[in-house]
Amino acid sequence: MTTTRPTAVQTRLAWGILLPLSVYYLYRAISFRFLTPGQLGPDLLNKQAWYIAHLGAALAVFIGGPLQFSTSLRTRRPALHRLIGRCYIGGATIAALSAIYLGATIEYEGSRLPIVLLGALWLFFTLAAWRCALRRRFAAHRLFMIRSYGLALVLVWLRLMYDLQDWLFFYVRDEAMRDATREWASWVIPLLVLELWLAWLPLLRGDARRAATAE
Repeated sequence: MTTTRPTAVQTRLAWGILLPLSVYYLYRAISFRFLTPGQLGPDLLNKQAWYIAHLGAALAVFIGGPLQFSTSLRTRRPALHRLIGRCYIGGATIAALSAIYLGATIEYEGSRLPIVLLGALWLFFTLAAWRCALRRRFAAHRLFMIRSYGLALVLVWLRLMYDLQDWLFFYVRDEAMRDATREWASWVIPLLVLELWLAWLPLLRGDARRAATAE
C-alpha cells in the first residue's frame, strides 16, 4: 500500500499555511495558560510543573516536526535528521504523558475522556514511529510520524475551532457541551482526514487497479 505524495508546490503551500497558524495559536495558548492569572494551577506540584513540562516538550515537537519532514535534510544530513527525530520522539512522549495526566485531572468533566484518549493515541503513534525507525521500516515510520504530528497540531485545530465555534457548532447551545464537542472534534476529525489520505483512499485505489487487471 502506498500513498500519493503531494507535489513540491502543494507541500510549500501547506507549510506556508500551517506554520504561521502554529506559531500564532502557540502564542495564544502560552498567553492564556502562562500569562493569564489563575490558569496555571494552584502551586508548582499541583499542575504548574506539569504544564511547564508539557510546554517545554511541545516546543521540541513544534520545532522538530517540520524539520523531520524535510526531504533535503533527510538525504543530505541524515545524522542531523536522526538527532532531530530523537528530540521529537522524546518531546512528544513527555508531552503526551503530561497531556494524559492533565486531561484526567482537568476541571471540565466533559473534556477528560477526549484529552486522555488523544494523549494515549499520540503516545502510541510516536512510539510506533520510533520502533519502525529502529527496525528500518521507513515507509511505516513515515506514516506513523505523519499521524503523530497531525495529533500534535491539535493545539491549532482546537483553537481554530474555538474561533469558528459560532459557525461550526451553532447547533450546540450549552457552553459545557460545546466545549466537550470541540475537544472531541479537534482530534477525531484531523485523524479521520489523515486515515482517509494515508490508508483508505490508497486501499480503494489498489482495489480498483486489481479489479482492472482482473478484467
